[in-house]
Amino acid sequence: MQRRRTNLSSVFNIDDDGGGPSTSYSEREIHSQDNLLHMDFSEKNTCFADELKLWGTQRGTLLQKTINFMPSRFKRQLSLDSRHPPGLRDNDIDELAQQIEQNNQLMADNPLSRHLRIERIKSLPQTINIKREIKTKLSTSARSRSGSRRITHWERFKYSYRILRARVGACLANTMTNLEIWYGSMKNIEGHFGSGVSAYFKFLRWLFLSYCIVAVLCFGFIALPQLLLNKHQGGFKPTTMFKFLDIFTGEGYLATTVLFYGGYSNETISIIPKNTYNLPMGYFLTMICVYLITFIIMSVSMARSYRRTFIEASGITSTYADKIFCAWDFGISNEKMARLAHKSLFNEIREMLNELEMPEIEQTFLQKFWSIALKTSSHFLVLFMLAGLGVGMWTMLKYFGDIEDVTRSFSYLYLPIATNCIMLVMQMVFGYIAKMEGYKSPRTKVHVNLMRNFLLEVVIIGVLLGFWISDTKSQCWETAIGQEIYRLVIVDFVISVCGVTIYQITKSLLSRSFTFIGAPEFDISQASLSLVFNQTLFFIGLLYSPILPVIVIVKMILMFYILKAILIKYCKPPAKLWKSTQTHTLYLVMSFLSLLGVLVANGYIMTQVKVSQTCGPFRNFNFMYEIITLTIAKLTKDHLFWRFVVAIIRPAFIGCILLGMCVIVYYLRSKSRARIGMVKLLKEMLYMEARDKEFLLGHIMKLAQKSDGHTE
Repeated sequence: MQRRRTNLSSVFNIDDDGGGPSTSYSEREIHSQDNLLHMDFSEKNTCFADELKLWGTQRGTLLQKTINFMPSRFKRQLSLDSRHPPGLRDNDIDELAQQIEQNNQLMADNPLSRHLRIERIKSLPQTINIKREIKTKLSTSARSRSGSRRITHWERFKYSYRILRARVGACLANTMTNLEIWYGSMKNIEGHFGSGVSAYFKFLRWLFLSYCIVAVLCFGFIALPQLLLNKHQGGFKPTTMFKFLDIFTGEGYLATTVLFYGGYSNETISIIPKNTYNLPMGYFLTMICVYLITFIIMSVSMARSYRRTFIEASGITSTYADKIFCAWDFGISNEKMARLAHKSLFNEIREMLNELEMPEIEQTFLQKFWSIALKTSSHFLVLFMLAGLGVGMWTMLKYFGDIEDVTRSFSYLYLPIATNCIMLVMQMVFGYIAKMEGYKSPRTKVHVNLMRNFLLEVVIIGVLLGFWISDTKSQCWETAIGQEIYRLVIVDFVISVCGVTIYQITKSLLSRSFTFIGAPEFDISQASLSLVFNQTLFFIGLLYSPILPVIVIVKMILMFYILKAILIKYCKPPAKLWKSTQTHTLYLVMSFLSLLGVLVANGYIMTQVKVSQTCGPFRNFNFMYEIITLTIAKLTKDHLFWRFVVAIIRPAFIGCILLGMCVIVYYLRSKSRARIGMVKLLKEMLYMEARDKEFLLGHIMKLAQKSDGHTE
């Protein structure tokens, strides 16, 4: 025993008399590490050093007990069929269990105590078989202690309710996962092409679900009442015969239907006795609610994605361990899904390794100067091209005349065809410019292309919307704008989806005969621009075409299945994989900015642009917003609503609201900064705890190895 104590002193620098710490660096390091281990981060997290110290004071020293219980002590005697290391006696396990039983908080028969017991057992430096035996003994002891007090019916009901609620929640979560739209397709795409391409299709699915919500609201509160009114008045009577070309132009038969603004009346219907529905009021309030709900949903989604990507994931260095040990879904029972999950996990690990092993080439001063000058010149060139494009489009619109001057059916399509062709050409030019800039990371290249394509979409939509607002001389200019948006949506599907699909199929077939051509790759920036462009058109045209969501939903379904089929069969996986953790957030940011611009434009139209006096639900008003102001003006001064309005517009009340908002903003900002600091501190504490355990276990292993050498 004296020889063993000498070995312990040599490892931990402790005096042989069992005395105090020496002044060596190793002892001070152990003392500081031991203090860190005793930092109680929570009641559920207890370090194994506390357990060993409590146990060592009862029987022998801490270091002697550590030697006897270290698994490495019995490394040469382990066998596959042994219950626990043969050097460990059953009475030692009983003693360790008895030491834990002394803590009454851990031995209570409730879920919290069971969780604390498990955490305490996990912290022991023993094998899994020993921990299982200790857990069994402690569970039996806890049940025997609680047997003296009978469980009341109320406690039994609470436990049963908690178990039932947990099972129902797990069942619902599993059911929602199985019912998730396009779940299998997403896994298939992610397994073959990685998370970068999968992020685009997830964004498409998110937009599709948001469009479904908008379609239900618009059809239920705007289109359906008008259809019921038409039926009550003897049915819809079209002014012209239906032609197949009307599907692409929106003219003729479709111009007077509920598809566009001009097909809605300004009447008040009474389908149910003693209950009326004001169509203009319903139209206006539904649009306001739709835009408000969409803005809230998009803001929350963007904030959550930003928090997960930039706040919660910042400073995380255990990504590889998380992917390797925790990424596999053990609920997969299908062989096909298992293969897809395997490919997906394989691609994700490749993406991380590609970014980790990306060579860092040291550049000279001249090379750095040339790179910065080239990228700066490219940015100015792109801005100059966008400005020239805006001026050219405005000149083209003026040259071809007003919307009402077009007479032939095919002439209606010149604007959408020209717009989509310009977008395709400019995207190709931006792609060549990005190649010339020579970005090292493929993710950086994609992000730059996305931002440039987004600016291209902003310029095109801004010029078109500005020209339409300035040209309101037609008898029903709202319907004319709705028809232009409708044609842009249809032609965009024909060119951006069908045309690009034919090009990719042709290139893929040619690459099989001529290898120098190469199989096509999925262009994420071009496809993303199409989605953002469609979303902007959708929210602009919604005010003038309440049935537009149904058309866009059909288009999104066709887009998904066509692009998925082309991607799987004809496109090759990207040569360089990259992580997509920030790409989805960038998609949401672009969508949020486009929606914000649409809200500003529509707000200007509702309040500053006079409506048509010959069509639509607001034909009796000068501006759209007057439906609200004039309705409120009809109320008497003694009405409760008027008294409420008078109360809230007083300067004192408004000042209190502004002051309260300032206090809330300051509080939330301070709370956010404090939480960011706390998250950083907790991450550092967890990291230090792991280092502490590694440090102590390493010294204990050295101690055990030296003890084995002396005993032999």
